[in-house]
Amino acid sequence: MDYFGYFYNRRTPLPSFDGFITVELSDRPVRYHIQPLFPSGLNAQECHSMAMAACRIACNCADAIRGKLSVDRLQRALTAPCLERLQTMQYLLDIHMVTHPDIKAKFCYLPTVPNLIDGMITNDKTMEMTVLMTIGRENLRVNLKMRYIGSRWMCVFADLG
Repeated sequence: MDYFGYFYNRRTPLPSFDGFITVELSDRPVRYHIQPLFPSGLNAQECHSMAMAACRIACNCADAIRGKLSVDRLQRALTAPCLERLQTMQYLLDIHMVTHPDIKAKFCYLPTVPNLIDGMITNDKTMEMTVLMTIGRENLRVNLKMRYIGSRWMCVFADLG
């Protein structure tokens, strides 16, 4: 089997970017791992910044769908279609929580605490990040697709579940 696509120069694998970020609500640093799928121009500092941005966006998205934060505050980080889908999710979750107060008690009052950030650089202008977090005892996974648009990275897809 030829591994040409998986190795940078047929002898050494592509380097991954690993590190930690500190988050206010976490009792320990949050580990991140970003793996390029091809030789990219991103360096360790840019990957650290992307891990911090993904963590911030994921926590803000979780707070937005729970009704703790306005979705409009995410305009600088999310594209318009992504914001619309997030608003729809917030609306549907709000309706569901009216009829299920036990879920609201578990999900809406406690803070979001990120535990792990995992990412892939899929091409020069696209990254996919997953942020694993907890809200109380509930586990939550936030999948983000970031695209370089104009002169900055924007979230074009956010899936919470």
